Amino acid sequence: MNDKLIESVCEKCPATQWGKKSICSVHNLHVGKIETCPEWDNYIIENQGLLDRSGQLGYINLEAALEVVQKVEEEIKDYHWMVKEVERLRKEIDKAISSNPLIQEKLVATYGDAAGMPSGKGLRLSTLTIPEERYEKRIERMKSLEDKVRQINDFAIGLSDSKYRTVLECMMDGMRMNSIARHVGVSRQRLNEIKRDIVNRLARELYSEELLGF
Repeated sequence: MNDKLIESVCEKCPATQWGKKSICSVHNLHVGKIETCPEWDNYIIENQGLLDRSGQLGYINLEAALEVVQKVEEEIKDYHWMVKEVERLRKEIDKAISSNPLIQEKLVATYGDAAGMPSGKGLRLSTLTIPEERYEKRIERMKSLEDKVRQINDFAIGLSDSKYRTVLECMMDGMRMNSIARHVGVSRQRLNEIKRDIVNRLARELYSEELLGF
């Protein structure tokens, strides 16, 4: 897939310095070592091109791609709200089962395990302070938000470029773009390129199934 993008994009890009080493002046890398580029993403979206997926090539659904990009931008923006919402739901769940010491002990013993929060299924309703259905829905919602927070965190940690990681962490903290540009020491135009690259890469990481039209 990268070979196709190098042929279609890099060969026509003024930033590519062709010669013995074929270096990209933007990434400061040999074109064959570039893993991702905003210009590649633009080419893919504009042409509804092919996306690499486990060695397979799949067709991108343009409308789905734009929706996913918007969704990811909102999720980054809402990062701190999601963290607070997880904590709020956790307190409500704790309170809902605190009336039964045996169930509370089970919660303490299993909390944070791969098995997750203990299920309300099979419990007598008298052990809960809220209806079992509501209890289950709160656990499901909390786990969904926890997974999203973890995925964004893991993605940020995995960014090898410290400038990219700083930009994402500033976005997660809710900083304004002008403030981020000053903090990182780049122009607003360059910051927009970095942001677009981050969002596109995270979109592929989280929603590859929705980006593929098969």
